[in-house]
Amino acid sequence: MHSLPGEKARINAARWILRGYATFPTLGTVLHILMRIINREPVDGLYIVLTLGIGIAALYAFSQLSRSLSRAMLTFAWIATACITGLFVYTLELQNDYLMIMLMLHVGVFTLGLILGFRPALHYALATSVIIMIVGVVYRFAPAEIVMPVFFAFALALPSKVVEQLIAQSTAELAQINLQLEELVEARTAELRAEIFERQQAQDSLSERTAELEKRNEELDAYAHTVAHDLKAPLASVIGFSDLLEKRSDKIASDKLAYYCSIIAQNGRKIVNIVDALLLLASVRKVEEVPMERLALPVIIEDIQRRLADAILQSNAEIIVPDHWPDVKGYQPWVEEILANYISNAIKYGGRPPRVEVGVAEHIDGHVRLWVRDNGRGLTPEEQARLFTPFTRLDQIRVQGYGLGLSIVQRIAEKLNGEVGVESTVGQGSTFYFTLPLLGSDA
Repeated sequence: MHSLPGEKARINAARWILRGYATFPTLGTVLHILMRIINREPVDGLYIVLTLGIGIAALYAFSQLSRSLSRAMLTFAWIATACITGLFVYTLELQNDYLMIMLMLHVGVFTLGLILGFRPALHYALATSVIIMIVGVVYRFAPAEIVMPVFFAFALALPSKVVEQLIAQSTAELAQINLQLEELVEARTAELRAEIFERQQAQDSLSERTAELEKRNEELDAYAHTVAHDLKAPLASVIGFSDLLEKRSDKIASDKLAYYCSIIAQNGRKIVNIVDALLLLASVRKVEEVPMERLALPVIIEDIQRRLADAILQSNAEIIVPDHWPDVKGYQPWVEEILANYISNAIKYGGRPPRVEVGVAEHIDGHVRLWVRDNGRGLTPEEQARLFTPFTRLDQIRVQGYGLGLSIVQRIAEKLNGEVGVESTVGQGSTFYFTLPLLGSDA
């Protein structure tokens, strides 16, 4: 069936109309029963059935509006027509006033045109006219009593035609306005695209610079945050032993006094080293040329083991190192931090007890790969993908973080003309590595 614009508004109007058709027949039935009881007259069952039929049809149509407006309204219209026709004939048989019943037929023409448009209203007006003419002939109405109601039925269908034409005309005008607006929008859009293209070219270089600065700032922030945590332990140790010496120095044996002083000095040196590394790495983005020198890898490993002595002792970790080391070049404080980070993580995230193996492997293009292998649970591909980003920690529940973040490790390795990576299989541990140029190579 041909549908008209404003479906939502028509459905809302249909709801109100159907509520009226459901309410008034029910009210009329109640009043009929009360009047008959008051006048001590028998209740007219046929009148009640036909009147309530209109109300029930309205309720059914109301429940079907969400499915199909036209089907719900046409169903109600024809059921109501049958009931009203029955009331029409029944009223004539009783020789009562039938004008109100006939008026209900005409109201149906108007409401159907209001909701569904001219064509359904015209069909309903035609049906109403046929009913009026048949009933008029049977009950010998005067010609005027037949012609006038028929004319009135078709007249009530005409407003819906006018409304349809107005809607069509408005729709055509709106379409023309919309077309003009689209042309204006397209022209303006072309102008804006040209402006945006020019601005985009200028912004691209700025975005690249901004992204680089943001990355460097994130790395510096991550490192500063990590080092702040690393400073807590040695500072707490220095403060604790200093307070102890201040309050009970006269009661402490000389050997313990020397031991405590050595711990304070050791932690003081550690603090100095951390601060020096912080100052150095904070300026990584400003360093154009890193001072490369021959690395004493055995010495670096020994320093790291002393640095991590407490963690190694507490976890009962086994550290395995090779007997021979290749000659490589780099910047020793940075290389020490990378290895310290790898070994520290291997102790924390390894098995129980941890078994940490440090090794080297020949690499192409004048580089050597240094690696640290643990006996932990291994990493899934998803976890490996999240590594080497600021403060990604895979097991925060069991241990506390230590040392440089892997993102800073990556940054240092890049500055040393190397690369970082991880190889891991779940259940078989993980191997973290980085590469350094061989001594005498052009890398």
